[in-house]
Amino acid sequence: MYNLSELYYPITANPAGGGEYLPCRPLLPYIRCFWESAAAAQPRKQQTETIIPDTCMDIIWEWDGENGEANGIFCGINDTSFEAGQTVQPASRQRFAIRFHFWAVHLFADEPMTDVLNVHVPVEHYFHTFRRELGERLQHAGTMAERIAAAEVFLLRRLERAGRSSDGMMNAVHRLLQSKGRVSSGMLEDSTGISSRQLERLFRRHIGLPPKKVADLIRFQNVWLDLYRSPRRPGVMQDMVYAYGYSHQSHLINNFKKFAGRTPLEALVKARS
Repeated sequence: MYNLSELYYPITANPAGGGEYLPCRPLLPYIRCFWESAAAAQPRKQQTETIIPDTCMDIIWEWDGENGEANGIFCGINDTSFEAGQTVQPASRQRFAIRFHFWAVHLFADEPMTDVLNVHVPVEHYFHTFRRELGERLQHAGTMAERIAAAEVFLLRRLERAGRSSDGMMNAVHRLLQSKGRVSSGMLEDSTGISSRQLERLFRRHIGLPPKKVADLIRFQNVWLDLYRSPRRPGVMQDMVYAYGYSHQSHLINNFKKFAGRTPLEALVKARS
């Protein structure tokens, strides 16, 4: 597969939060990162974390090193922000996650992506043998490097068994990423040679969203990345209005707030605090 990740780098509401690790080169077109969350040695006040639509989907596996209890969830693609309570983990609990690019999950999963919008379900719902194939290995791995190595073996084996993805759908995804979400359904139809109705069926089955919503989320993510990386100077917002095809600044702000739950300025203040 062409490495679409070279065109697109989605980030969270707190990009400097750390704890992310890139996969090996063969998995770069499919996996955004692996991540972990550290257990707390001392109790702290419970905090909340803002989750924004990053267009990715995650497998999160958590286990207790003392009693062996383990469970996992699959987090589908989100189109809205929410606040997640961060329960302080005891030192014996550990968490490891695989974050997939939205266009790649269907190549690894055992079920279609039709109903993944805003879902959090047991991982076995979409990866039937995850516990046996990888979950138990994660629990016996002593370091993050060992867990990543085990996860990469699991993913590469699944990829070897995966069916071929739709060329038309992947061409449409490439067009969406290349344009940073600034593309109409008619333009997608012209560039892929596939009707809008057929593209929508393919997107809903393999991604869980229609092309128009995917385009909106890609544009939001590109705006957020550019804002986060831009130096603080007058005129930045107006530059974004022009670059991303908004009619005026309030249009950009309202569209951003629809996905992030905050205005761009509020999101920046939160991310940099």
